[in-house]
Amino acid sequence: MLHRLTIILITGFWLVMTSLLVVRELYPESTRLNQVPLGYVAQVAFQHQQSSDLRVHTSEKDPGFLHIQPRTLPGTGRRVIEFNGSVNFTMPTGKKQHVSWIGTHEMSPAFSPERLHVDITTPEIGQHIDVVVDFTANKATFGTKVGEQVMNETAFTLDEAGFGTLMTRAGVDPVMLAQLKASQREIPKFEISAQSSSLVIGGQKLETFLLSIKAGGQSVVEAHLSQLGQVLSAQVPMLGWTLTPTNLAR
Repeated sequence: MLHRLTIILITGFWLVMTSLLVVRELYPESTRLNQVPLGYVAQVAFQHQQSSDLRVHTSEKDPGFLHIQPRTLPGTGRRVIEFNGSVNFTMPTGKKQHVSWIGTHEMSPAFSPERLHVDITTPEIGQHIDVVVDFTANKATFGTKVGEQVMNETAFTLDEAGFGTLMTRAGVDPVMLAQLKASQREIPKFEISAQSSSLVIGGQKLETFLLSIKAGGQSVVEAHLSQLGQVLSAQVPMLGWTLTPTNLAR
């Protein structure tokens, strides 16, 4: 089950990244008066290198957490986002599941994605999946391990052929796969933007950057960042997640 869940997550990430790259080329600037260039927000975050420690509030009794740490590597100027966290959720079968992750996202000095590495773990069954996405080579690999033993391993390209490989690996029926390919042109367009905003925390109004990712006009992620690039609040509607700093009461 973890193997199939990982395939779904990788596929979603790939679709989002592909869409965002297209958006960046088609809509590099916005005419909105309160719009803030995405590059400026990124520069602020990596200049101050403030970590974000967040509670992930879900419908579950025990919330999860997410830690994010942006870094600029000395000498090379390359950018790295380190992240780790965990979350509890209920499977469609009603079974409770705990998943944790640790990873890095590496970028060039100009913020072009280069490499993503994520290790996803379910401690209850001692299983974890290691995922590596190489954006420069346009390929990715992931393998399921129990202890040190590799149970299965998959490599795929970040294109339509790779999408087909993932879906086949996930057990998608060939007829359904053909329908998915035929409907690819109907995939909602992703939009990413940042604008100046504000947020009231503890009775104090703070000036923020509001980062927004939408698909087909529907919100996917909405996050308030401080003037130093620290995440102060975030919403992920499609997962039912609300994220708040760990040092603040909900």
